[in-house]
Amino acid sequence: MHYWVWLAVAGGFLVIEILTMSLIFLSFSLAALVGAIAAAVWGDSPLQWIGFAIAAVLSLGVLRPVVRKYLFKKSSGGKTGMDALIHAEAKTISTVTPDGGSIRLHNEVWTARSLTGFIPEDSSVTVIRIDGAVAVVAPKISSHNA
Repeated sequence: MHYWVWLAVAGGFLVIEILTMSLIFLSFSLAALVGAIAAAVWGDSPLQWIGFAIAAVLSLGVLRPVVRKYLFKKSSGGKTGMDALIHAEAKTISTVTPDGGSIRLHNEVWTARSLTGFIPEDSSVTVIRIDGAVAVVAPKISSHNA
């Protein structure tokens, strides 16, 4: 085959890869580029097909697993968003009552309500839950008191 046919095949595989994101067609696209280089260097020789086959096997066996490992990495399983705030420690910056108050949570000022009654300013609290944009808190229980 002529090298331009190999380039067209590589482009076709690349388009399919973009549509599927399977990393299989990317391997075939790279292999077709090897076939194009072989066709440009050695002309109409079986080396272009051998180069295509070797490049396809190597890229599928070596490149694909490495790329999949980093491209489709699973999350660490840690909590994110509002779930990460539950049981977090905060500091009251005003008196917190069941009707309202303010806390500093992860360097942000939050509106808060007390779950247990009156909590004085500059107290350590634990976030029990998040109700909309309001943190529901309780006094922090120190480990030496428990």
